[in-house]
Amino acid sequence: MRRMVLHWWWVALAVASCGEQPTELATGGGDGGQHSCAMGVVCGAECVDLQSDPYNCGSCGRTCVVANGEAECHQGECAMGSCDEGWGDCDGNTATGCEAEIDCVEGASCNSSCDSSGTLDCSDACAPVCQLPSETCNLVDDNCDGTCDEGAIAGCRVGIHRSYGPLGHFYTADKAEAEGLGQSIEALNYFYLYATQQGDSRPFFRCKKPNNKRWLTTSTDCESTAAPELTAGYIAFEQECGAVPLYRLKNVAADAHFYTTSAPERDKAVNMLGFVDEGVAGYVWKAP
Repeated sequence: MRRMVLHWWWVALAVASCGEQPTELATGGGDGGQHSCAMGVVCGAECVDLQSDPYNCGSCGRTCVVANGEAECHQGECAMGSCDEGWGDCDGNTATGCEAEIDCVEGASCNSSCDSSGTLDCSDACAPVCQLPSETCNLVDDNCDGTCDEGAIAGCRVGIHRSYGPLGHFYTADKAEAEGLGQSIEALNYFYLYATQQGDSRPFFRCKKPNNKRWLTTSTDCESTAAPELTAGYIAFEQECGAVPLYRLKNVAADAHFYTTSAPERDKAVNMLGFVDEGVAGYVWKAP
C-alpha cells in the first residue's frame, strides 16, 4: 500500500512539469522596483507604458499635471492635452498649463477694423478673428478693403448714360431715352448713382428747361424754377467710398448744362466751348 501512494505522487509531479508554467513577472534589477510586462513595466500592482501613461510618465509615479486642463504623456515626457472650457494654452508652455482665460464666443458680434459689424471666429481661441461681413448696399465699406458696395450688388447703383444731340448733353438711366429724339450715345453707364438713398447721399433730380433741355441738381425745386422732372438717382455729398467729382458747367448763350467726371474735359469746355465752371455737383461712381 505504501508503494502505491508514492507511485501516484510521482505521476502528479511528472504531469505538472510537462504542462504550462505560470507567467511570473521578472524583477528588473536596479530599476526601482519596476517589473517587465507585456505592455511596458509594472508600477506597483499595474502594468503600464511609461511612454504614454500620464500617471507614470517616464518613470513610476511621475504624474503629469496641467493647470486648468488635461495632461498627456508623449514618449515619456509630459505634454499638453486639452484645456478646460473657458481656458486656453496661449503661450505654448506646458509648465504654465492653460494659463489664459478665454471669453471668445463663437458667432458673437464684433467690430471690424473699419467699424463694420462682423462675427467672431474662435477657431484659435488665443487669437480670435472678427470675420468680415459681405458687402451690402449701404454706402459703407463692410469688408474693410477700402471701397464700398463693390461687386455690382443687384439693385444698388444705377448707370447714367450720356448722349448728345438736339437736346444738348442728355443724362438718363434709360438707354432707350438716351437714344431717342435724335440723340446719339456718347457713353453708356458714364457714371453711377445709388438707386435708393444710402448714408448721406441725396436725391439728384433732373429738371427740364423751357427749351426742353435737361439739367441735374440736388435742389428740390430745380433751384426755384420748377418741380423736378424725375429723380435720376442718389449722389454723394462728400467724396467717399471711391466716388469721383461730377463737374457741372453751363453755357449761358445756349442755355445748356454739361456734366463730366473728367477735369481735362471740364477745362476744355471752359477754355474752348464757352462754358462756365459751376463747381462740383456732387460725387458719383465709375463702377456699379
